[in-house]
Amino acid sequence: MYSYTLDGSKVNAVNIKKRSKFYTEKNLPNLYRSHNKDYTNSGYDRGHLANDASFDYDEKVVVKTYTMANIIPQAPNVNQKTWIKAEELERSVAVSLGSVSVLNGVVYSLNPLRIGKNKIAVPDAFWKMIYNDKENYKKCFYYENDLMAVAKGDKLKSHLVDCDGLLK
Repeated sequence: MYSYTLDGSKVNAVNIKKRSKFYTEKNLPNLYRSHNKDYTNSGYDRGHLANDASFDYDEKVVVKTYTMANIIPQAPNVNQKTWIKAEELERSVAVSLGSVSVLNGVVYSLNPLRIGKNKIAVPDAFWKMIYNDKENYKKCFYYENDLMAVAKGDKLKSHLVDCDGLLK
């Protein structure tokens, strides 16, 4: 799982245009590192767990979202068209409530598909919990990591799930 808290006063405050390049996290043992090349010709996008747009108020912070330790293989239509709706919601909720906490989870099969030289495991699905306990707000979304996913007509509410079921 991957978690962070967004300050609503910082979200959407700057919108840094120049984006960083993906980089390999040197603090991880070699066995657990993924590399940019692992995704080349794999059919999968480099999908952020903590998305860059939620942190584009500070160039140093946004660069941290480009570590390969924050990246998972995501089906292109899911990454670029459906999952992004949940990312947009987290920013909107942070602005309206003042802050929001986000918890992202990844679901793997017992024998996942693997890509690249470093044999990066491809998740079957991933999810996002957006919550603010003080304001009694909690919403959860679940996405299948399907290369054949159709983005046209997809609605955020079609990915809405019971949050209690995610953490079991």
